[in-house]
Amino acid sequence: MAMTESQGGVVGWALRTSLAETLVKGLATRTVVDRLAVFFMALVIAGVAAYSWLRPAYNWDMVAYVATALENRIDDPAALHERTWAEIEPGAREAQLYHLQFSNPYNLHQWENPADFQSQLSMYRVKVLYVAMLRWLEPVAGLSTASILLSVLPSVVFGALCLWWLAREGAEQGLLLLVPFLATADFITMTTMVTPDMLLAVMSLGAVLLLLRGRDGLAGLLLFASVFVRPDNIILIFALLIAAVLFGWRLLPMLATFVVSFAACLLISKFGDHPGWWAHFYFSCVQIQNSMTGFAPDFSLVDFTKGYVRGVAVALTENDWPGLFLVLIVGWAMLARAGRIGSGRTNALVFALAIGTLGKFASFPLPDDRFYFTFIAAMGVILIAAWKPRVDLSARAG
Repeated sequence: MAMTESQGGVVGWALRTSLAETLVKGLATRTVVDRLAVFFMALVIAGVAAYSWLRPAYNWDMVAYVATALENRIDDPAALHERTWAEIEPGAREAQLYHLQFSNPYNLHQWENPADFQSQLSMYRVKVLYVAMLRWLEPVAGLSTASILLSVLPSVVFGALCLWWLAREGAEQGLLLLVPFLATADFITMTTMVTPDMLLAVMSLGAVLLLLRGRDGLAGLLLFASVFVRPDNIILIFALLIAAVLFGWRLLPMLATFVVSFAACLLISKFGDHPGWWAHFYFSCVQIQNSMTGFAPDFSLVDFTKGYVRGVAVALTENDWPGLFLVLIVGWAMLARAGRIGSGRTNALVFALAIGTLGKFASFPLPDDRFYFTFIAAMGVILIAAWKPRVDLSARAG
């Protein structure tokens, strides 16, 4: 008997549904999803790096770091100013140059006053290793390109380190969560902009992962080197020291790391002619200064409070790290309750990163996401590795 048109439609629909279900089940096996997650992470890392290389963000810090790298051969403020902009202008787009030179009163003042511009560099030259690396790369790439490379290359290494660690822990599918998490935490912006923050992040994450493996000596060396990239990374080292004491892992390596790193920070500040914590706090958190020459304001409890109120308000309204931090704390508690955290060292490191985040804000309440990326990203990697989220529908087949 011939099949009616309606019956044929039902059969066709059933066949298509069956094929679709078979295809979904085939693609949703753990192995396939693992490979898709790895490919997705690799694609994002490569894409962000390529975009940042082709369309870098010429931010104000880039100008200051290029000038700082030139200080070892140019003393005269006018000559330094001229050479700095000669390095910046060829690669910058017209809109970027306008923004750097004329977009606000501070930028305009620095563009028009070479001596005041040079006075700002005392807050940049304390990033000793970062500036040294700019100089090392200068003969090969030029200072502007070198500064872009020092954001792009650490970004690639950072992403590869995350990928390798989660694959090592059998948590490849966690990369599907880690990618949007890192993007929200400022990974893309940090790669595109020129600052030492991505280089610091990869060094700090490497140290944390070495500590997870019990390689305390190597981790200590990496952490010691990190304070020459940003001296304020002493806060992470101090947080790790507190965790070592409270959670009872080997104290001597972390204590030695903290002592020599703290001594290095004092020397860096002294020989870099840094204006001091309060002057820098006032500049960054209270009121920006056109010149740092002789700037030594008296401590004011009112201004100190204003700095924290501003930091809290801007962090909560314009940045993502406070929300991400809350999510991580809740996730940590849930994983611990479910018995998924694992070794005591893992728990201790999450604790150290948590108090380090709070300590970073307490010591200097800058609200921007990039200042907390090291702590937030490392916590995310550790907790996702402990969670090991996975999809495998093959077990439900049939």
